[in-house]
Amino acid sequence: MRKIYPGDSYKLVYTPSGEVVRFELVRSPWEKYVVYRQGDSLVAEKDTIPLTHLIVSAEGVVRNTLWESMRSAGIEPAVIMNFTDILSYDFDFVTDTRNGHRFRVVYEKTMFGDSLVGVGRVLLASYQTPDSTYTAIWYVDPEGREGYFDPAGKSMKKALLKAPLNYKRISSHFSYHRFHPILKIYRPHLGVDYAAPTGTPVVASGDGVVVYAGWKGGFGKFIHIKHKNGIETMYGHLSRFAKGIRKGVRVKRGQVIGYVGATGLATGPHLDYRVKVKGKFVNPEKYAFPAEPPVKRKYLSEYKKYARSVLEGARILANSAESGEGKPGYLRAETGKGKI
Repeated sequence: MRKIYPGDSYKLVYTPSGEVVRFELVRSPWEKYVVYRQGDSLVAEKDTIPLTHLIVSAEGVVRNTLWESMRSAGIEPAVIMNFTDILSYDFDFVTDTRNGHRFRVVYEKTMFGDSLVGVGRVLLASYQTPDSTYTAIWYVDPEGREGYFDPAGKSMKKALLKAPLNYKRISSHFSYHRFHPILKIYRPHLGVDYAAPTGTPVVASGDGVVVYAGWKGGFGKFIHIKHKNGIETMYGHLSRFAKGIRKGVRVKRGQVIGYVGATGLATGPHLDYRVKVKGKFVNPEKYAFPAEPPVKRKYLSEYKKYARSVLEGARILANSAESGEGKPGYLRAETGKGKI
């Protein structure tokens, strides 16, 4: 223990002469630190309090919004955010979610009695539409490489995110012949315009290096990022840049780099998002960006066996009498010392 935070409680035990013999700092019901006198020495200890570690499975059907439907199924907000992030490379939850779609998630959860301590890793994320099923399974191979893979062992992680922001609608698609609303002429629009409120966070679509962050003519406040494999992304009409974003800075996939605006030639707040591959502009809505490497061939048999066990465990639980929509079930429960 090196810090004391607002909200921590403490207790001092001392003799009538004022000598302190014991000090207790309680950070939470499962996290307590004790210092006491033993002879001429002071002894510091960290109390270990049993916590219950669960593997939780929950599923349901989308009604109204995915967020409301998953919350109704008893799924914590942090898990919902992770679920959509994991599958966002293949499915656009902003525009393509529909009533009747099905979701299933298996994740780690830690409890202290009836109180939630926290949620951990999502182990399985699955989303089903009438046409497709998107499934991601967490796996760590014997060499320590980790990530999400589909049941066949292909990586779920693509070079770029499906979209670099949560948007309301696409106001203009990629086109070689679009009528410009301000210039009143036909000209190519080699990107996608995502309409969103001013101030909406914009994230880097992939890991890379900022090669430009500044004003760029009709694009207004503009960011240009170079990624590996000859991929470049551009973000225009921003209202402002995120703190620390400047030329030469390395950014991570999903890191906030700026905020939606209407700077430059713009009729309203939106993000003009453009992608180049090996020097040529491509349509980010349709281009098949490469995935990260799959599970190594020498581990593929082991992985598929593991994937089948995770999928079967989730299915058995979903069909059992104790499980039902709106009621998470438990694949495994372990009680152990608190991780404090």
